[in-house]
Parts: sequence; C-alpha cells; structure tokens
Amino acid sequence: MNASVLFFLVAVHAAAQVLHVQDLNTRQIRELDRNRTAIILPGGILEEHGPYLPAFTDGYLSQRMSADVARAIAARPGWKAVVFPQIPLGAEPYNHLGAQASFPGSYPVRSSTLRAIFMDLAGEIGEQGFRWILDRKSTRLNSSH
Repeated sequence: MNASVLFFLVAVHAAAQVLHVQDLNTRQIRELDRNRTAIILPGGILEEHGPYLPAFTDGYLSQRMSADVARAIAARPGWKAVVFPQIPLGAEPYNHLGAQASFPGSYPVRSSTLRAIFMDLAGEIGEQGFRWILDRKSTRLNSSH
C-alpha cells in the first residue's frame, strides 16, 4: 500500500469520527462511548467588525477552531468528536469600548443569559453521561466531572 492511499484511509477514518449532533438520531447518540466522546459547543457573537467584515466574523473563527479541535480529537485512537451547531451569541461586543450601547451589526445578550445557555446545554449533555464538554472558551480538553 503506498503512502497516499494510507494517508487517505487515515483521513477518512478521522473524518468519520467527527460527527454533527444535528445529523445523529437517538440510537446513534445512545451508542456513543461517553468516556471517549468529546462534545464541542461552538459559539461566536454577532457583532460589528467595521465597514468591510461580516457581523459573523467571530462565528467563522469559532467554526474553524471547532473543526480543528474536532479533527485533533478524532485523530486519537478510539475517540469521537460531536460538534453542536454554532450558537451565534455573545456578550459585551467591542462597540461597548467606544461607549456605544447599540451599534448596527452587534446583537449581544446579557452575560448571565449567555452563561445560562451554555450551562443548561452542558448540564443536559452531562446528564446524558458525557464526560468531555468543550465550549466556546475552552482552551484544552476538560472533563465535565
């Protein structure tokens, strides 16, 4: 077997271990190994980024980072990564630095609301037995227990 075929097979295997929760049914979720599955909750505020960048700039960055982290997890033997849909919420957009409470393109929620959303999701995921949950601010793999 030549190196390019081997690389392709490894890449396909790793890609198969990155799952998207919206594509899974109840049986597939139930069959996931709770000790070797990492759940990724991506988030990114919708906020202004000047006249040329889209309001979802932080979301695009978060999606890319989530995909990179998911692939790294899936590359570990026996591990899977389950990625949730993007949560386009955040608090304290940068227009607050300029003392502008409201600015076209910024759509913040209260910090307490944002925290409650991620805590509610993480709580439900933990109640289902998953041990590894990464949210929008995680910098390394941490156990939820």
